[in-house]
Amino acid sequence: MKKSRGLKLVLVSAMVFLMVGMGITAPPSVVAAAKETIKLRIGSGHPKTTDWVRFLSDFYCKEVVKRVGERTKYTLELSEHWAGSVAKLGEELESVEIGILDMGALITPFEPTKMYIHNFAYNVPFYVSDPRAAARVHVKLFKEFPAFKNELRKYNQIYLGAGAVGDYGLNTTFPLRKTEDALNHKIAAAGPNLPFISGVGAVPVQGNLNEAYSGLQTGVYEGWIMMPGSIVGFKLYEIAKHYTEMNFGAVNGVLVLTINSKVWDKLPQEVRAILQEVGDEYTVKEADYIVDVTKQAMKVLKDNGTNIYIMPSEEKVKWAKKLINLPKKFAKEADAKGLPGTAIMRAVMKYSEEEGHVFPRKWMDE
Repeated sequence: MKKSRGLKLVLVSAMVFLMVGMGITAPPSVVAAAKETIKLRIGSGHPKTTDWVRFLSDFYCKEVVKRVGERTKYTLELSEHWAGSVAKLGEELESVEIGILDMGALITPFEPTKMYIHNFAYNVPFYVSDPRAAARVHVKLFKEFPAFKNELRKYNQIYLGAGAVGDYGLNTTFPLRKTEDALNHKIAAAGPNLPFISGVGAVPVQGNLNEAYSGLQTGVYEGWIMMPGSIVGFKLYEIAKHYTEMNFGAVNGVLVLTINSKVWDKLPQEVRAILQEVGDEYTVKEADYIVDVTKQAMKVLKDNGTNIYIMPSEEKVKWAKKLINLPKKFAKEADAKGLPGTAIMRAVMKYSEEEGHVFPRKWMDE
């Protein structure tokens, strides 16, 4: 973060004061110049093609700049660095920690160790499928358990908000109509959710969206655990012509928005309040946006000849029973790390069921 000070500010301020005293309205450019400028850098390894980054740019970035300009004596210049231009996928946490970026859109599945507790939803197969419900569960968990924000403080960062993805399904080059159809097929995912398919005999391959198209095109894998918005955004439907609605879940917190704590401490209180205020709004509004994106994406898939299939409930029960008990495993491992893993996972189940969600397996009661 940099602040412009000095003679220029003094002279411009004097000019504005003199013009007002003479009854002359100062031009907006002069008024803006009279304000002290705060410069921040925000970035992520994902491009704006991803829905969660696009909404971060279009809503959060624009809104904080607007509100700071309207409600404070400062001007905020927020430079955006997406698609790995500063921090590649999996480097965002460290980039904000050491100050290469002031703010980061951290992609949690690529930080399974350092952001262990934030990956909780990737350890719940068949999680809530409505992004809005997932956002509400997320907000309740963050209020109840300080462990989430404390995990980020270890890396010199302050939590500002989180972004959701749409409901994960399976986008494949082959038809998948029942559990047995996945056997021996190579299917990719970001990482933590690979056990969703390895338990049923598929061959798990770790990948990322930036190389998903070429991976499908060259046969590195035959499908993706993916949500409709990104299937359309990255045009995966051009190669993988089948989409199975699995309802693996809509993960809120795939993107975690943070700011370097040293930068935060130097910011004026009124600017900090706006950054957090809009971050809270982003968490809720982005989920609404994802719902709309998913509806539009499903239409694109249909219009482009994608074979869409809804996996029956009985098959999802069969699928779930073949998996290791990921929620319980995650809870025990988190407990061993001194984190409230069991308490968090039981709260996840409780809040999800309060949203009307029915799990195909009683994960924490087995």
